[in-house]
Amino acid sequence: MGRLSEQDHVPVIEAEVNPPNVLQGIDPALTRPRPGPGRRLVRLLVLVVSVGLFVRVLWMADLRNVGRLLAEMGPLALLAVVPYGIAVTLDTAGWATILRCLEARVAVWRLLGLRLSTEAVHLSFPGGPLIAEGLKVWLLSRRFGVEIAEGSASLAVKKALQIGSQGVYLLTAALVAGAWLADASLLRPVLLGLAAFTIAISAGMIAVLLSGRVAERLWTLLRRVPLARVRRWTLAREVAFVDTDQHVRAVLQSHAPKLVVAFVWLLGGWFAEAGESWLLLRLLGIDLSFPAVLAFEPVVSFARSAAFFIPAGLGVQDAGYMALLRAANIPDATNRAAAFVLLKRFKELFWIAIGWTLLLATRGRRHVRRAS
Repeated sequence: MGRLSEQDHVPVIEAEVNPPNVLQGIDPALTRPRPGPGRRLVRLLVLVVSVGLFVRVLWMADLRNVGRLLAEMGPLALLAVVPYGIAVTLDTAGWATILRCLEARVAVWRLLGLRLSTEAVHLSFPGGPLIAEGLKVWLLSRRFGVEIAEGSASLAVKKALQIGSQGVYLLTAALVAGAWLADASLLRPVLLGLAAFTIAISAGMIAVLLSGRVAERLWTLLRRVPLARVRRWTLAREVAFVDTDQHVRAVLQSHAPKLVVAFVWLLGGWFAEAGESWLLLRLLGIDLSFPAVLAFEPVVSFARSAAFFIPAGLGVQDAGYMALLRAANIPDATNRAAAFVLLKRFKELFWIAIGWTLLLATRGRRHVRRAS
């Protein structure tokens, strides 16, 4: 059976989810059918609840005082966007290391453009993380000629390492923040519990991936789906599914030193997120130590990851920060927490704009090539 062409097919992950129709303008291959009325209603309800929760967080504060706090920062407010860029760069370096294990050598700075493009999708839509994963494989193929099986394998390995690094991040937070947390604080057992949970999930994922039959079993299940369209799609991609299994197993078995390096890069990305919160709090005049920030930042980050079906964790992230910062007994806690939340959202809007600009530039370059 011949190898699939990277130029003609969308990623294996498309079996789970297709990107929204807004991406059709970038390439017709990204089109998906319109969701049914039931799914549209659920999405609308989730969006309404999320927006309502976000508005509720701001409603708790005196917005004039919040505006004054932000105005006092002046141009320093622009520093809010820097740590996130560092975090994404560290994450990208980890991904590039995994790709090198597959003999796919893509410069970190070039891969960073792809990563920022998909991050915009990640933050913009319900279920954005799932959509972004499929888009990453597709863009790897279109921009850098990385075969779909290799791209899918790199993301499977990265996801296992990323969850494991989050577990180490949570465990470190529980240990480092111990002196700041009160003996009766619930955050300590929460951090330890989440650390144990995520490390166990990562270990289980690696064990399953090492079995070498994950994608093959998925292909078998999809082949039995009583829908002609799904069965045709599945049968046409048998080689890609099998190759993905082989690539994943080869990386995990033969490249342990490089995977350790990738793990360290990914772990650095988590701590860069905590550094972002520490910096924003300092800009707002809140003098919390880095260990104190580690007491709550990993919990909010985990909650946001769990709420992947909500665009950018809207409402969940904001309510989490408001509750935990108020519990920290900082001066003028409600207004400062609201200002902190707005800075976080400003940072995201900035990077969403950057990401969509890069992603839509792909369409422009494709049209230029066709015209020439």
